[in-house]
Amino acid sequence: MKDKSTTLNRIHQLPAGVMPGDKSTELFGCIQTRKVYILHNGTNKPFNDLPQNIKKQIVDQYLKDDVAQKDLAHLKTKEALEQFAFCIYGAADSTPDFSETGEFISDDNFMCSNNCHCLKWKTKNITVDGNILTMRQIQIVQLLATDLPDKIIAHELNITESTLNTHKAKLFEKFNVQSKNGLIRKAINQKIIQ
Repeated sequence: MKDKSTTLNRIHQLPAGVMPGDKSTELFGCIQTRKVYILHNGTNKPFNDLPQNIKKQIVDQYLKDDVAQKDLAHLKTKEALEQFAFCIYGAADSTPDFSETGEFISDDNFMCSNNCHCLKWKTKNITVDGNILTMRQIQIVQLLATDLPDKIIAHELNITESTLNTHKAKLFEKFNVQSKNGLIRKAINQKIIQ
């Protein structure tokens, strides 16, 4: 029998906390409403019902990120905290955000939009195999995932095709792939492209 828990198949696994007995906590966001929900022990609850020990950790993260605070300053405190959590923890994935004891495990590769302002936040990282991508690298990956030819992508980025090829080579190395198709596949599997 084949092992179904490979990296390529992780996207098809159930989100953490969705099954009764799974005491880990997964936060996820609804793109349409930008509301955050909690999955824990087979139940789905609104962000307001977040356990205090987890809420404290999110508040601490938020308070350490002056860029996020500035971006969300126009919102009331509760709304700002929920939007912060939406941008940091928005993807429903099989890796829990918080352990059974409520300890932080990891944030998510989650792009709330194609022009995501939260990418500038100190607490927001988009990674491939644990390696942080720059905003420019994310922009290039997103454009490579379109059906645009390299000439148009280079024009969109205001660079030459040879410079784009240099960027692609560095991305292939960082993603540990050999082709544009491999890069796109891995970017989808690791939720860099959603």
